[in-house]
Amino acid sequence: MTIPIHHARRPFRAIVVAVLAIMLAATAAGCTWMSGPTGSPGPTGSPGSTPAASPEPTDTPAAPGRLVSVETRGGHCIGGTCGSIVILDTDGTVRAGGAAESEIGTVPAEDVTGLTALITATDFEELRSHPFTGTCPVAFDGQEVVYEFTTAAGVERIESCATEVDPNHPLFAAVAGVLEDFITLPVE
Repeated sequence: MTIPIHHARRPFRAIVVAVLAIMLAATAAGCTWMSGPTGSPGPTGSPGSTPAASPEPTDTPAAPGRLVSVETRGGHCIGGTCGSIVILDTDGTVRAGGAAESEIGTVPAEDVTGLTALITATDFEELRSHPFTGTCPVAFDGQEVVYEFTTAAGVERIESCATEVDPNHPLFAAVAGVLEDFITLPVE
Protein backbone atom coordinates (compact mmCIF):
# COMPACT_ATOMS: atom_id res chain seq x y z
CA MET A 1 0.00 0.00 0.00
CA THR A 2 1.38 3.41 -0.95
CA ILE A 3 0.95 6.23 1.51
CA PRO A 4 0.79 9.52 -0.43
CA ILE A 5 3.10 12.15 0.94
CA HIS A 6 2.20 15.78 0.27
CA HIS A 7 4.28 18.57 1.71
CA ALA A 8 4.51 22.24 0.84
CA ARG A 9 8.26 22.13 1.56
CA ARG A 10 8.96 19.60 -1.22
CA PRO A 11 9.77 22.23 -3.91
CA PHE A 12 12.16 23.95 -1.50
CA ARG A 13 13.82 20.63 -0.67
CA ALA A 14 14.25 19.86 -4.38
CA ILE A 15 15.93 23.22 -4.87
CA VAL A 16 18.23 22.59 -1.91
CA VAL A 17 19.18 19.14 -3.25
CA ALA A 18 19.84 20.58 -6.72
CA VAL A 19 21.97 23.42 -5.31
CA LEU A 20 23.94 20.96 -3.17
CA ALA A 21 24.52 18.74 -6.22
CA ILE A 22 25.78 21.70 -8.24
CA MET A 23 28.02 22.87 -5.39
CA LEU A 24 29.50 19.41 -4.92
CA ALA A 25 30.08 18.96 -8.65
CA ALA A 26 31.75 22.39 -8.89
CA THR A 27 33.93 21.61 -5.89
CA ALA A 28 34.91 18.22 -7.31
CA ALA A 29 35.80 19.79 -10.64
CA GLY A 30 38.01 22.44 -9.04
CA CYS A 31 39.73 20.38 -6.36
CA THR A 32 42.08 17.48 -6.23
CA TRP A 33 40.60 14.75 -4.08
CA MET A 34 42.74 12.77 -1.71
CA SER A 35 43.75 9.47 -3.19
CA GLY A 36 45.44 6.30 -2.11
CA PRO A 37 44.60 3.69 0.49
CA THR A 38 43.65 4.65 4.00
CA GLY A 39 44.02 2.89 7.29
CA SER A 40 40.39 3.43 8.18
CA PRO A 41 38.05 0.49 8.59
CA GLY A 42 36.51 -0.73 5.36
CA PRO A 43 33.02 -1.93 4.63
CA THR A 44 33.35 -4.87 7.01
CA GLY A 45 34.48 -2.59 9.81
CA SER A 46 37.61 -4.64 10.44
CA PRO A 47 40.49 -2.49 11.69
CA GLY A 48 43.29 -2.00 9.20
CA SER A 49 41.28 -3.06 6.16
CA THR A 50 41.44 -0.81 3.13
CA PRO A 51 38.27 0.18 1.29
CA ALA A 52 37.95 -0.50 -2.41
CA ALA A 53 38.80 2.44 -4.64
CA SER A 54 35.83 4.50 -5.80
CA PRO A 55 35.48 5.05 -9.52
CA GLU A 56 35.62 8.48 -11.09
CA PRO A 57 32.15 10.06 -11.10
CA THR A 58 30.16 9.64 -14.30
CA ASP A 59 26.92 11.09 -15.62
CA THR A 60 25.40 7.62 -16.00
CA PRO A 61 21.95 7.46 -14.41
CA ALA A 62 21.42 4.91 -11.67
CA ALA A 63 20.09 1.57 -12.80
CA PRO A 64 16.53 0.72 -11.74
CA GLY A 65 16.40 -0.53 -8.17
CA ARG A 66 17.87 0.57 -4.85
CA LEU A 67 19.56 4.00 -4.80
CA VAL A 68 20.24 4.41 -1.09
CA SER A 69 19.38 2.65 2.14
CA VAL A 70 19.69 4.00 5.65
CA GLU A 71 19.79 1.56 8.54
CA THR A 72 19.70 2.60 12.17
CA ARG A 73 20.68 -0.11 14.62
CA GLY A 74 21.35 -0.38 18.31
CA GLY A 75 19.78 0.85 21.49
CA HIS A 76 17.15 -0.84 23.58
CA CYS A 77 13.46 -0.84 22.77
CA ILE A 78 10.58 -2.62 24.48
CA GLY A 79 10.69 -5.46 21.94
CA GLY A 80 14.50 -5.80 22.05
CA THR A 81 17.18 -4.04 20.02
CA CYS A 82 16.01 -0.93 18.17
CA GLY A 83 16.53 -0.44 14.48
CA SER A 84 15.02 0.23 11.11
CA ILE A 85 15.92 0.21 7.44
CA VAL A 86 14.57 2.72 4.93
CA ILE A 87 15.24 2.15 1.23
CA LEU A 88 14.91 4.73 -1.55
CA ASP A 89 14.63 3.27 -5.03
CA THR A 90 15.64 5.05 -8.23
CA ASP A 91 11.97 5.48 -9.18
CA GLY A 92 11.29 7.47 -5.96
CA THR A 93 9.63 4.61 -4.09
CA VAL A 94 10.46 4.51 -0.38
CA ARG A 95 10.28 1.15 1.35
CA ALA A 96 10.67 -0.08 4.90
CA GLY A 97 13.29 -2.81 4.85
CA GLY A 98 13.46 -5.90 6.96
CA ALA A 99 11.96 -9.36 6.79
CA ALA A 100 8.80 -8.09 5.06
CA GLU A 101 9.62 -5.04 2.95
CA SER A 102 6.71 -2.69 2.40
CA GLU A 103 6.20 0.50 0.43
CA ILE A 104 5.78 3.48 2.75
CA GLY A 105 5.73 6.42 0.34
CA THR A 106 7.43 8.24 -2.51
CA VAL A 107 9.73 11.20 -3.05
CA PRO A 108 9.64 13.52 -6.07
CA ALA A 109 11.70 12.69 -9.16
CA GLU A 110 13.72 15.91 -8.80
CA ASP A 111 14.84 14.81 -5.32
CA VAL A 112 15.94 11.44 -6.72
CA THR A 113 17.76 13.16 -9.60
CA GLY A 114 19.60 15.53 -7.24
CA LEU A 115 20.54 12.73 -4.86
CA THR A 116 21.72 10.56 -7.75
CA ALA A 117 23.99 13.40 -8.93
CA LEU A 118 25.44 13.76 -5.43
CA ILE A 119 26.08 10.03 -5.13
CA THR A 120 27.78 10.02 -8.53
CA ALA A 121 29.98 12.99 -7.63
CA THR A 122 30.94 11.76 -4.15
CA ASP A 123 34.43 10.45 -3.51
CA PHE A 124 33.62 7.61 -1.11
CA GLU A 125 37.27 6.80 -0.53
CA GLU A 126 37.75 10.36 0.72
CA LEU A 127 34.70 10.00 2.99
CA ARG A 128 36.13 6.81 4.48
CA SER A 129 39.50 8.52 5.05
CA HIS A 130 37.98 10.10 8.17
CA PRO A 131 37.72 7.24 10.69
CA PHE A 132 35.32 7.40 13.61
CA THR A 133 37.46 7.69 16.73
CA GLY A 134 34.89 7.93 19.51
CA THR A 135 32.91 5.28 21.32
CA CYS A 136 30.24 3.79 19.10
CA PRO A 137 26.85 4.95 20.43
CA VAL A 138 25.56 1.36 20.56
CA ALA A 139 27.89 0.91 23.56
CA PHE A 140 25.66 3.22 25.61
CA ASP A 141 22.14 2.60 24.27
CA GLY A 142 22.58 4.82 21.20
CA GLN A 143 22.35 3.99 17.52
CA GLU A 144 24.75 3.47 14.64
CA VAL A 145 23.69 4.60 11.16
CA VAL A 146 24.68 2.55 8.12
CA TYR A 147 24.32 4.14 4.69
CA GLU A 148 24.48 2.12 1.48
CA PHE A 149 24.72 4.04 -1.79
CA THR A 150 24.36 2.28 -5.14
CA THR A 151 26.93 3.48 -7.68
CA ALA A 152 27.93 2.31 -11.16
CA ALA A 153 30.76 0.34 -9.51
CA GLY A 154 28.58 -1.29 -6.85
CA VAL A 155 27.40 -0.51 -3.34
CA GLU A 156 29.34 1.98 -1.22
CA ARG A 157 28.78 1.37 2.50
CA ILE A 158 29.40 3.99 5.18
CA GLU A 159 29.04 2.87 8.82
CA SER A 160 28.93 5.68 11.37
CA CYS A 161 30.90 3.64 13.93
CA ALA A 162 33.71 3.10 11.39
CA THR A 163 33.65 6.40 9.47
CA GLU A 164 33.10 9.89 10.88
CA VAL A 165 29.80 10.99 9.32
CA ASP A 166 29.50 14.76 9.02
CA PRO A 167 25.76 15.53 8.91
CA ASN A 168 26.60 18.79 7.11
CA HIS A 169 28.39 17.02 4.24
CA PRO A 170 26.24 17.62 1.13
CA LEU A 171 25.55 13.91 0.60
CA PHE A 172 24.42 13.15 4.16
CA ALA A 173 22.48 16.44 4.40
CA ALA A 174 20.67 15.60 1.15
CA VAL A 175 19.82 12.07 2.31
CA ALA A 176 18.44 13.45 5.59
CA GLY A 177 16.44 16.10 3.70
CA VAL A 178 15.01 13.79 1.05
CA LEU A 179 14.10 11.05 3.53
CA GLU A 180 13.14 13.25 6.50
CA ASP A 181 9.54 12.03 6.43
CA PHE A 182 10.65 8.40 6.70
CA ILE A 183 13.70 8.32 9.00
CA THR A 184 14.82 9.80 12.29
CA LEU A 185 18.57 10.05 12.50
CA PRO A 186 20.31 10.15 15.88
CA VAL A 187 21.42 13.62 16.97
CA GLU A 188 25.01 14.23 17.94
